[in-house]
Amino acid sequence: MSTDLTTYQPSGLAIAPEQTRFTDEQRAVLAHMGVEDAPDADLSVFMHVCQRTGLDPFARQIHMIGRNSKNQRTQQWETKYTIQTGIDGYRVVGHRAADRTRTRVSLTAPEWAHEDGTWRPVWSKSWGHPVAARVTILRDGDPYTAVALFDEYAQTKRDGGLTSMWAQRPAGQLAKCAEALAWRMALPHDLAGIYVDEEMQHADALPEAAGARPRGLDAVRAAAGAPVPVEPETVVATVEAERPGDVDGGDPISDRTRRKMFALLAKVDPNADDDTQRKGMSLVLGREVTSRADLTEDDAHAVIAALQAELDRRDAAQTGGE
Repeated sequence: MSTDLTTYQPSGLAIAPEQTRFTDEQRAVLAHMGVEDAPDADLSVFMHVCQRTGLDPFARQIHMIGRNSKNQRTQQWETKYTIQTGIDGYRVVGHRAADRTRTRVSLTAPEWAHEDGTWRPVWSKSWGHPVAARVTILRDGDPYTAVALFDEYAQTKRDGGLTSMWAQRPAGQLAKCAEALAWRMALPHDLAGIYVDEEMQHADALPEAAGARPRGLDAVRAAAGAPVPVEPETVVATVEAERPGDVDGGDPISDRTRRKMFALLAKVDPNADDDTQRKGMSLVLGREVTSRADLTEDDAHAVIAALQAELDRRDAAQTGGE
């Protein structure tokens, strides 16, 4: 029997460190996973996020989810894409970022708020559902505490009842939302524009155009051969997850901030057109950016943070390769 060791050869799906666009083979697999109609600009942003986070879309660590929504101005159905991962993906990115920057990061156990106003370290189903959940990320001793309210995250059906997952595991679902918020607060450069599946489940309940193929997490489940849950009565929850840019109003961008943002945009991708830049900003901010004039000062700082994180990643990769 031979004792020769076979050298591992990466498959054609492996994303190379210097890669900026998906290959034809990779795009074919992504199409099978439900994003066959994604524009090149959206795929470029997805590649950027995969490279920035180190998560593998072909191992289903991170997804680009397409959802059909109706444009209220044109009354036409359109597909909007959101980049999502599971809570484990958040933890992987968070701990990698901490190792890279030699930062100490730790996570507290979740707590849940009872309707009597007390916070409890465990939750009993006999108490119904929690009012809120909170989680704290400690970064070099500095606390980043996030609170997720049940009424803002729970997915409901048309009759007002909870969907099966939220009815069975309300405390666990809400704790994941709170943890994701805390990670984004503690590590905005690394996790801006990425949401955990639990935060976006209400979006998967939106009614779709007649005859539309599976979208969202249903498309991912179908590609994996998993059964697609049938819940025809589901509708969107009343309030979306807290995201950068959701606050109404805000200060306009200062000239100094605008110049810095445009300089970084040109540095990250000198060939990107306005449409590509707007799509990138939309994914960072978690909402559609139709015009750069719509951005606030806080929006611009979030975009700047994401761009600077990408440049830092490239510098680190170049330094490591020397």
